[in-house]
Amino acid sequence: MTRSILSGLLGLLSVVAMASLPSACESGGVGDPCLPEDEYDPQFAGFKVTEENIESRSFQCQTRICLVNHFQGRVSCPLGQEAPPTCNPDQPGTCTSCQLSGTYAPDCDGDAQCISGDCDEAGGFCRCSGDQDCPTNWSCRGGVCQLHICRDNITGCQDPTKSAEENAGKACCVPGTEDPVASPVCGQCAGDSDRNAEQAVYCSCRCGVAENEKKEDYPNFNFCECPQGFTCSEIRPNVGLGDPNITGKYCIKQGSEFTGEQACGKVQGRYNSEQCEGNP
Repeated sequence: MTRSILSGLLGLLSVVAMASLPSACESGGVGDPCLPEDEYDPQFAGFKVTEENIESRSFQCQTRICLVNHFQGRVSCPLGQEAPPTCNPDQPGTCTSCQLSGTYAPDCDGDAQCISGDCDEAGGFCRCSGDQDCPTNWSCRGGVCQLHICRDNITGCQDPTKSAEENAGKACCVPGTEDPVASPVCGQCAGDSDRNAEQAVYCSCRCGVAENEKKEDYPNFNFCECPQGFTCSEIRPNVGLGDPNITGKYCIKQGSEFTGEQACGKVQGRYNSEQCEGNP
């Protein structure tokens, strides 16, 4: 697992905030906007419209559930972006401003688990011995793989509360900062597609079990009632993998059921046929 100071801070905030939140059975706050924690990772390229994501320990939602219901891109970056160029701080002249974007140090218990054959057992992570031990475009510095990106052409950060005209030409950034995202990001689906952030990413709650299951199978779980304007719909079937307590049905906005990737419509912003669903 990649180690990150940011992830550690987010985890601490989550634990502190969760202590004052109600259990998942409450429906208060359903429909409130939420920002998935994945978006605080500068290497995260965004969600795929063909998938769903259920963040079950969200400190932003009264229900503790932040639902990403077949959404494309990043909530915090409506138009997406091309990947910013990488740079090497040891090779001056490649760009004026070469900024550290992320570090990569997989967990390990012994040397055999590391590509480099060098496990820092005291720290529990793999040390790199050269760039060959790092992902493409990353460099080994001080025994840790690092990614640097060039900020020369970055003129600001996109804001989900702004119009497309105001966001044009701006970068995807880690929410709450001016740190640019290092990955290419697809633009969000069309505003009338029910797959954009407003219609597909919000606080929700588990209102029922998966098809072919019975509520009696979960005697200690209090399911919620969906408020007006929402319907109880299966989001994650129980296929025997992962936590069964987050499978089943969730409250979603009426009329927003996922009907297939073709529902994305005209993409707002960056479109790449190999990475993005929808139409340019």
